[in-house]
Amino acid sequence: MAYVWKHPKSPFWTGIYRDDQNQWRKKSTKKTAKTSALALAIEWERAAGMGRDKILTEAISREVIGGILERTTGETLRQSTVREFCAEWMRGKTNSRQAGTATRYEASVARFNDLLGVKADRPIAAITPHDCQKFYDQLAETKLAPATLRVEMKTIVSMFNYARRLGLIPTNPAAAVQLPDRIKQVKRKVFTAAQAQMLIDAATPEWKTAILLGYYAGLRLSDCVMLTWQAVDLAGGKIVVETHKTGDTLEIPLHPTLESHLTKLAGDTNGAICPDLAAVPVGGRSGLSKQFLAVMRRAGIGNDAVDTGGQRQLSRLSFHALRASFNSGLHNKGVDQELRRKLTGHKSDAMNDRYTQTEIQTMREAVNKLPALKVS
Repeated sequence: MAYVWKHPKSPFWTGIYRDDQNQWRKKSTKKTAKTSALALAIEWERAAGMGRDKILTEAISREVIGGILERTTGETLRQSTVREFCAEWMRGKTNSRQAGTATRYEASVARFNDLLGVKADRPIAAITPHDCQKFYDQLAETKLAPATLRVEMKTIVSMFNYARRLGLIPTNPAAAVQLPDRIKQVKRKVFTAAQAQMLIDAATPEWKTAILLGYYAGLRLSDCVMLTWQAVDLAGGKIVVETHKTGDTLEIPLHPTLESHLTKLAGDTNGAICPDLAAVPVGGRSGLSKQFLAVMRRAGIGNDAVDTGGQRQLSRLSFHALRASFNSGLHNKGVDQELRRKLTGHKSDAMNDRYTQTEIQTMREAVNKLPALKVS
């Protein structure tokens, strides 16, 4: 029969019980109350006895541990299955992230549950590094780009990190998966002023508005099409927009060309400035990104696609290049980076640098500032 003993110099009681090998074991209960310590030692011996009799199952183990937890702390043991925990984690992400990001997380989690099969209905602590490695290997077989593989696995790592912080698992099983090396970031191109004019000439009315917002305000595609008239202050010559990606509020002065265009459109109206485009998703085969590539083709502008090592190619010229054009255009006109970051909403200089391309004329003017030397 299990019992407890306390060393005179220790505040904690030691549990003494027979283990699964029928050997006497001594183990600190970390309890200062004798009653709680004895209850814990008895549960240890009960679990060890079932282990000796080969009847200790996963369900019984959870019951034993749950009983210990409830009797010693008053709390109940959470026994979420993988599927249940994934759903709980996704609810939190859906509330805190923009729709596109939440959708991507949901797709990754769904693929993970599909791979697990019946194991998805077991406790989350049952997932092993082998399960996570198998998921990665399955993704790799589909020839996804290395960057996409990293994003997929980092989603699963993030989910298990949350479970670890909640105390549901001792370690993160997905952290053991070796992710592919980072590849060099593909540098996106910018539209020249002539190309931007070609886009305007080839675009439908709402696309003209969206293109002007991208080129003269540096807004992302989703922010352009979802922009409402309430965000436009023609009297103050500015737009005030809460970005969908970060939730930050940006105050952007209206360029005269954009101001003139919006003034012509303004009237007794409300809601989205581009209502038809606002009703279309950004991604997908018939989404806004694909529609913009069609505008580019009508304008005679190629997308300059490059291979990223996966199944899909990356368009170096896309609607997002208008954002880079906005930032680079300001840079080449001498606008400092701090002000450009305020206008674009970039969080760091490094991120802003990715959207900055220096024209040869700007570099030439910089070089010409050096003093002239006489050469005989």
